[in-house]
Amino acid sequence: MLGFLYILFSSAFYGFSNAYWKKAIQDAPFLQVIFSRGLYTTSFFGLCYFADFQWGIFTPWLGERPVFTAVELAMSSGLCFFSSFGLYFFVRSLKTEEVSLVAPISSINLFGILTAVLFLGEAWGIAYSIASICVVGGVFLLFQSDWHFSSISSFLKALGGSILASFFWGVSYALFKYPVAWLGVIPFSFLLELCVTLCVGVFLLFQKQKWQQIPQAPIRILALCIMLGSILLNIAYKTASITQIIFVSKSQLVLTMIFGQILYREKLKALKLLGIALLLLSIYIVV
Repeated sequence: MLGFLYILFSSAFYGFSNAYWKKAIQDAPFLQVIFSRGLYTTSFFGLCYFADFQWGIFTPWLGERPVFTAVELAMSSGLCFFSSFGLYFFVRSLKTEEVSLVAPISSINLFGILTAVLFLGEAWGIAYSIASICVVGGVFLLFQSDWHFSSISSFLKALGGSILASFFWGVSYALFKYPVAWLGVIPFSFLLELCVTLCVGVFLLFQKQKWQQIPQAPIRILALCIMLGSILLNIAYKTASITQIIFVSKSQLVLTMIFGQILYREKLKALKLLGIALLLLSIYIVV
């Protein structure tokens, strides 16, 4: 039950940040916003890591820091860089294709489920099959009214980018259970944000875009949501199974829709409400 609450609160912060991206990138390059957000999150987790290393201020809540080896650090770093490519393909698809297909397909996380079952040895019951059907049906109902494409090639490009994002994110997030155990919550959170920020920085260098002055207030809000969501999710890795994390995290889509309605006065139609109900049903089945 405690693991469920950690995932749910983490999904609340991630769900709000997903809805808030629209405001943050309204007048700024998407990659530059991600990089700027990464500077905030990396600095925050770096300071937390230093404070915990020196004085152990987070030990009462997170437990004793594990003593990790150079091999474990190297493997954790590789997994973090691997995960960064999920962000790259997701962003690249959003720059040129419709969000209405990229976002929902990349969030289905079939690759994460397969990784948990095939490589982590987690059992797959009938309940998970029923929950998967509910997730696919719920995602379709949430976004089907927005699926408009100018051509078949446009559809295939959006589909390919979202599938690649789902692959890199799904596999890495399922395997994050190991580096969280090896390094601890705070050190791993710092390493992940550092790797993602470095990767996005390299993408910006290759694109040779001129750096623009962009509003910092929305980026700070995004960074705060990511920091809180990451801490809670990484704690959940210690208390819940990967399949539970994958399914309960689908509440992000529900919360994104709700926050979108609040922030932008978006209307929830009957089919979207039915989609939300199916996603909530999938979470209930798994929990």
